[in-house]
Amino acid sequence: MYKTQNATTMNYAPARILNRRQLLSLDDAWLSDRPPEANADGWIRISRRAMACRFEVVVASEGDQEILAAQECLDEVDRLESILTIFRSESEASLLNREADLHPVSVGVELYELLQFCQRMHRETEGAFDITTGALSECWGFKERKPRFPTSEVLEAARERVGFHFISLGQDRTVTFHSRSLQINFGGVGKGYALDRGASSLRARGIDTALLSSGFSSVLALGDGPEDAGWLIGLRHPVFKDRRMGAVRLRSCGMATSGQEEQGFEVDGRRYGHILDPRTGFPASGVASVSVIADSAARADSLSTAFFIGGAELAKRYCNEHEGIVAIMLEAHDLSHPVVIGSCDRVSVETSE
Repeated sequence: MYKTQNATTMNYAPARILNRRQLLSLDDAWLSDRPPEANADGWIRISRRAMACRFEVVVASEGDQEILAAQECLDEVDRLESILTIFRSESEASLLNREADLHPVSVGVELYELLQFCQRMHRETEGAFDITTGALSECWGFKERKPRFPTSEVLEAARERVGFHFISLGQDRTVTFHSRSLQINFGGVGKGYALDRGASSLRARGIDTALLSSGFSSVLALGDGPEDAGWLIGLRHPVFKDRRMGAVRLRSCGMATSGQEEQGFEVDGRRYGHILDPRTGFPASGVASVSVIADSAARADSLSTAFFIGGAELAKRYCNEHEGIVAIMLEAHDLSHPVVIGSCDRVSVETSE
C-alpha cells in the first residue's frame, strides 16, 4: 500500500528511475554506452559515459532534432568534465590544485561560477558542504580507492589543509589558495552542475520536457513528464536492495541522493564510509541515506552531501530557512522509517508501509 503526500521524494542509491509507462530504467543493463533507443510512445533515451558514471537524457522524439539536442546536452557534460575533473592533469581544477597556493590562477566562467556557488552552499550549510576535503580523501585512502585508517598525526596534518576560508575568489575571475597544498574536489556537486548546464542546452533548443540523470545519484526533471503526470521515480532501499521503499513524482526540479554503503571499509567491526565530515576529519556517521529535492540539480547534490554529514538537525534548520527544499532521510538507527523534512509543491511522494 502506498501513502501519498505533497512533500518530496527519496532516490535511494542505486535507484531505479521510471516514468508512468516504465519508459526509463536505470539498472545494470544500461551501464554501457548505447545508441539512441526509441520507445513505442515516441520517447527516446540517449546515454554516454562521463564523470565515472552513465549520463542519460530522455526526451520525446519527433525526429532528428530532439536526438541532436540530446547529444549536444551530453557534449556539454563532456566539456564540463574536462574542466572540473581532478583526474586529468590538464583540467582547470587540477591547475588550481597545483598552482593556486603559489599565485592567483585565472579560471573560466564555468569554474568560477561553480566556485561561487560552492562558497555560498558552504556558508548556508554551516560548513558541512566543503569541496576542500581532498587532503582528507587522500589520508583515508579513498582517492586511490585503497581505504585505510590514518594515524592521528596524518589525520591532523590533513585537517590543517581543509577549509573553504582558505580560498579567495577575485573579481577578475582569479582564484587563490591560502593554504599549502590545498586540494579541491567537485565530487559532491559536479554531476548536478553538469545536469543543470545540460538542461540549459536543451532549453536553448526549445525542449522543455525531459529527464536527465547521472549514475544512480542525481536526477533533473524538466517539465511535467509524460501525460503531465510528473516523472515517476522508483525508490530502492539502500541496505535491503531488493526492497522498494516507494516512488516519487518530480516536476521541474532536481533530486540527489547521498549514501556510502558502496564505498567504505571496516575496522574492529565498525564501518567507515567515503563521505568525510570536513569539520572533524572523520567519515560521517548516523545517516544511512538522504535524498534532497531542490530547484536545481547542483543544489540538491550539495545539500544531500551536507545533510548526510550534518544529519536531521542540520536538514531541519536549513529547510526551515529555505522554501522549496525537501529531504528524506533514513537514519542508521532505524532502517524502516524514513524521515521527511521540508516541503515542495513540485514533488509528491508515495512511501510503502
